[in-house]
Amino acid sequence: MTSTLIAVYIVLFGFASILVTCTVLIVSWRLRRQVKALLDRPLRRALAGLPSAVVLDPVQPRTPRGGRRRRVARDLVVEATAALAGPARARAVHWLEESGYVDEAIRILARSTNRSWRRAEAAALLGRMGSRLAAPALAEGLCDRRYRVRDACATALGRVATGLEVPSLIDAVERRRVPRGILSGALLNLDPSADPALIACLTHDDPTVRDLVARVLGMRRAASAVPALMDAVADPDPGARRHAILAIAEIAGSTEVDVDPEPLFRLAVDDEAIVRAAAATGLGQILGDGAARVLTGMTRDPDYWVSYRAAESLCRLPSGDELGWRILCDHDDTPGARRAKAASLEWLERTGGLERRMSGVLADGDPEELLATLAVLAAAGSRAWGELLVDGAAA
Repeated sequence: MTSTLIAVYIVLFGFASILVTCTVLIVSWRLRRQVKALLDRPLRRALAGLPSAVVLDPVQPRTPRGGRRRRVARDLVVEATAALAGPARARAVHWLEESGYVDEAIRILARSTNRSWRRAEAAALLGRMGSRLAAPALAEGLCDRRYRVRDACATALGRVATGLEVPSLIDAVERRRVPRGILSGALLNLDPSADPALIACLTHDDPTVRDLVARVLGMRRAASAVPALMDAVADPDPGARRHAILAIAEIAGSTEVDVDPEPLFRLAVDDEAIVRAAAATGLGQILGDGAARVLTGMTRDPDYWVSYRAAESLCRLPSGDELGWRILCDHDDTPGARRAKAASLEWLERTGGLERRMSGVLADGDPEELLATLAVLAAAGSRAWGELLVDGAAA
């Protein structure tokens, strides 16, 4: 009994020690931050005009001397750089380079004897400073043995890298050194000049790389990538095929694309449901009403999401109201047809398609057409038709 109590007391003492230690560390960290902010406040007021002088003065100001004063000056210019663009941003970055701030951060990052948190902070600072000179050091940091340094370097590279650093980021994808979410964000933020290097990666040996790059090119709205993405819709990996057609659809939302529809139509009968669902989503965005015939056939797909998304895509087309109504009028009662009707009904109710339909029927004044329309709505399960009829009669 005594030994059990002693063991319990030891465990409780250990937990209490850990709790007290964590509390002391958190409190001391917050106190240090507050003291630092308090000491920096007068210097920030004294140097408030420095960012404007860096950007606007014909001769850029000299770097302040002194440890704290020098650091505050750097922080002020870095904070201002985030809101600048064009020549003004270039002048601010040039001042940071000439003042030695970029070289200092690179040395901290490259010195393996420094704590990992300090090197990660240096990598993040290099990203905020926006100097292209930091790109090689950040690319090398993707191989660091500490995950927080690798993550910080990947995020920073998205702000300063060019096409030359794309292979390093792709290598990190292939070797799973950095989470895909961080790498996709870095690739997404690259300068537009990196598009050719990214497009070349659509033929990479690793399907994970092809999948990620196709998705990123779509988010970047890279119109120059459309021919390579059209080749990627025949990729042996289903994930790459899926993201290739979704990327083309994303690009088509911002610029007109001229593509051969046949390779895209073949995705409508792909063996993988995720590819067919992507085709159901993207075909209408890419081809407009030209995809109506294929999408109508996809509403009979045995997979729930394929038939649902095909019906929704039909309703999104320029002639979507008429196509959606045809689906509701279909007498087919198979599971796929019921899903298509549910999707069409939801879309038409949400976008006002039923109101427009009922207004036209009431304006024509044909009682037989009105009864047929109400019968279709009742069979489809619409609860709005009664209110629509009352509103239309009152009108």
